[in-house]
Amino acid sequence: MTVTPNPTPDPGPARILVVDDEYGVRSGIRQILEIEGYIVEEAGTGTEALALLEANDYDVAFLDYRLPDIDGMSILRTIKANGLQAMTCMVTAYANIDTAIAATRQGVDFFLPKPFLPDDLLAVAETLVRHRQARGEAERLRRENEASLLALAEEKTQTHSLISSLRDAVLVVNRDNDVVLANRAMTALLGRTEDEVLRRPADESLRAGPLGSLAGQLAAPQKDRTVGQLSIGERSYMTSIVTFRAEDGVALGRILTLSDISQVRRLALEKERFIRTMVHELKSPLAAVRSLIEVTTDKSLGDDLDSYLPMLRRAEDRIDGLVQLIGDLLALSRSEQAESAGDPELLEVEPVARTILEAHAERLAARNVTPQTEFEPGLAPVLIPADDLDTILSNLLGNAVKYNRDGGTVAIRARRDGEWVRIDVQDTGIGIATEHLEDVLREFFREKRPETRDLEGSGLGLAIVKRLAERAGGRLELVSEEGSGSTFSVLLPA
Repeated sequence: MTVTPNPTPDPGPARILVVDDEYGVRSGIRQILEIEGYIVEEAGTGTEALALLEANDYDVAFLDYRLPDIDGMSILRTIKANGLQAMTCMVTAYANIDTAIAATRQGVDFFLPKPFLPDDLLAVAETLVRHRQARGEAERLRRENEASLLALAEEKTQTHSLISSLRDAVLVVNRDNDVVLANRAMTALLGRTEDEVLRRPADESLRAGPLGSLAGQLAAPQKDRTVGQLSIGERSYMTSIVTFRAEDGVALGRILTLSDISQVRRLALEKERFIRTMVHELKSPLAAVRSLIEVTTDKSLGDDLDSYLPMLRRAEDRIDGLVQLIGDLLALSRSEQAESAGDPELLEVEPVARTILEAHAERLAARNVTPQTEFEPGLAPVLIPADDLDTILSNLLGNAVKYNRDGGTVAIRARRDGEWVRIDVQDTGIGIATEHLEDVLREFFREKRPETRDLEGSGLGLAIVKRLAERAGGRLELVSEEGSGSTFSVLLPA
């Protein structure tokens, strides 16, 4: 049967609601979406969001998970309870598996962890708008009673192309469990072509492949909506099986959706590792200070104060290290924010670098390390907050001195490199093992080698540099050879 539906009216620009209590985040999302032609409105609280949702019809709602009055999950429940048609995306910096599963059970359509790139935001917006259009088209066809799910897949080219473009893997079966639609992401997971999947029993495609555990659930689901989790190789997916029913309650078919949550899971594991390491880094020096104080208060070495001075100096050093660690943790936290506390400025690299060199003059002299500089004449300024550039250069120069050899050299160079200003900090120190070149950019990582045994540090400096460079629109590069020194390069937009 060939279905000839009524022409679909042009819906016009999609309307999007952005709910976030941080003005900078709201404003940034709005600007990015409006450039693409979307109509965007903002809400800074849950109360404002509910009022706007009641008064307007939105295609998509981006919901911050944590709000000052009503959290994003409560807004999501209200949207579903009131039958609002807006597609929803939960946006949060506190992404973890439990949150993702809880949000999915409440009916969220997408999960976007902070921080994210503009391209990620636009991809999610486009996907959800297309979902909304496809849902509206499917509902129109259902009301007109002109097509079954099979006709929808075979005759509605527009809906088919929309589903095919989704990043989520989607498989649609009719009431006989025959596949009527499978997008490119799904056929890629199955390792089959579209022709090998369509109009065939779903069991044939699922049972022999990586989705075999879902075959039974798709054929005979226990509920109209089932959510689960599946691992395929190194990737993790959230699975959803939804049953569609006619007005009389008869099941018309089911949709299987797989959403890649590998990034969410990785963030959860990284957070757990970070907390364990941070607790260790704080606990160890505190325990040492406590032991030194106990020896002093118990007068274990007698009544002569001079006997305790070396221990008190060690305790003081430990406390200084804790203060430095806390300062680095605060700097790391600030580097993770979408915007710097300071305003970006056009800064000349040379005077800033020379100021940092002067601040490290005593440390350079103590190690007999010779500083060298080379700045390209007429070098363009870089646009970055002054504090951020100071922190980047100070951390890189501090590491170049700390991990250098007595009598070595440290070179700071800056030059134009295409559309970038490249700042190189090179040392003649101990270098980094090849297998640890990526690890050294991770929080708290420090190479365990005889040369580093007595060197103090939090292991946060390079992680801070990397994040500050990326926040300014640049990047951090590293070239090193064990035993021959390292070159850290920060590339910032010119």
